[in-house]
Amino acid sequence: MASSLLPSPSTLSRRDALRFFGLTAATALIAPSLSFGADASPASTPAPTVAQPGFYRFNIGAFEATAFIDGGMAGPTSQLQFWKGHGPDEVSATLKNAFVSPDQIRIPFCVLLVRMGSELVLVDSGSGALFGPIAGQLPSQLAAAGVKPEQITAVILTHAHGDHMGGLLDPVTKAPVFKNARHFIHRHEYAFWTGSSPDLSGANLPEADKQGFIASAKAHLAAIKFDQIKGGEKLLDGLEIIDAPGHTPGHIALLFSSGNDQLLHLVDSVHHHVVSFEHPDWSIAFDSDPATGIETRKKILDRASADRLRVFGAHLPFPGLGHVRILAKGRYEHVLEPWIWA
Repeated sequence: MASSLLPSPSTLSRRDALRFFGLTAATALIAPSLSFGADASPASTPAPTVAQPGFYRFNIGAFEATAFIDGGMAGPTSQLQFWKGHGPDEVSATLKNAFVSPDQIRIPFCVLLVRMGSELVLVDSGSGALFGPIAGQLPSQLAAAGVKPEQITAVILTHAHGDHMGGLLDPVTKAPVFKNARHFIHRHEYAFWTGSSPDLSGANLPEADKQGFIASAKAHLAAIKFDQIKGGEKLLDGLEIIDAPGHTPGHIALLFSSGNDQLLHLVDSVHHHVVSFEHPDWSIAFDSDPATGIETRKKILDRASADRLRVFGAHLPFPGLGHVRILAKGRYEHVLEPWIWA
């Protein structure tokens, strides 16, 4: 996209911000104040010439897991008004109270890969080309970790939003990237997006963006053969599908279990490591059913806290791992798991 078409930070509207984070085709806003990662002065720090490796290996019992960073987004709190009914002042106060910069919202895109015996299971595919150069890093990160797309045997699509499904198709050929893998999706999710009129009336988005969500989902789901699954199903020995509706009708969470170890993948039950935990009753603009999304978020955070489950989140700080601590009724805290470099 030509630089003359990019909105400047001073002219970025709420609609632009929603389009940036949403899946409206290939629109991406690339501006200095909307960069992902730490700011650095070109005069003191040379620009990198290759992609920085962003993967982290860990274990879930006997399962070998790897977290990948696919990219992410950031923008001024005053402009990224994602939580309906809660303006920049409220969001900034919440961030400041948690010792997080109150001036900017940062949301990473994390992807999980798990080797379960002979199966190599990828949970979601990253954003592909749908977000421009700010994301779509999964292919280079897989390569850096020594993983070839053809080695992956199963892809679980947790829901059909662009930052989770954009990497399913080659951006040029539109052919499936993970050609040797079986692809899985919740039956309600598949039925919703492939139906004649997906209902996004609950999402706090402009109508044009809703239509962009729908068109993108239909195109990706039509290009791949999906096996349909349901909540409570044990897809593999040690992998349980958990119904987690609200963000989308067929949105799922995943529970990996091996020996005495478990990992609960929250997926998009939460979107921010401070706001979503401190205020689980704040609905993010992209939820198709806000009330159900709030109910789901509280249930899944209650479970993670009560059972002391290790969690992974698609939008938690990389590498996405941690625990959930309950602070008071209806208030939680994300306890980040530090990197352990062995």
